[in-house]
Amino acid sequence: MADKPYQFSRQAENLIANLRGVPEDFSPIVRETVNLDVVFDKILRKYKIGVESLEDQIREKWIQIVGPANSIHCNPIRIENNSVLFIAVSNPIIRQELQFNQAIILRNLACIENGNQIRRIVFRSG
Repeated sequence: MADKPYQFSRQAENLIANLRGVPEDFSPIVRETVNLDVVFDKILRKYKIGVESLEDQIREKWIQIVGPANSIHCNPIRIENNSVLFIAVSNPIIRQELQFNQAIILRNLACIENGNQIRRIVFRSG
């Protein structure tokens, strides 16, 4: 047998009290207080606030990654599955040139911290 009896919710307790004809419990519910520092720390860690992401690092060093001539005509869009970089390219000629230089771009990405996670590049018109 259990050491403690089952604890019903306040709503269930009041329903039982109403059915039995005894007064319901309308006292304020006492909740456990939590320090806001703990809550903020959890939020900062969960959403990686204040931590520079790989996408931010790629945007900062975009000219060094694809070269000054190509950087004008393309932009990084997003990273999916921590391994696929999507790049928006303005015209098909630049897109083809970037596809030919994909190995060089991946090598340049590997120079960035955690940039070696990028295994594939997808070029999109845009």
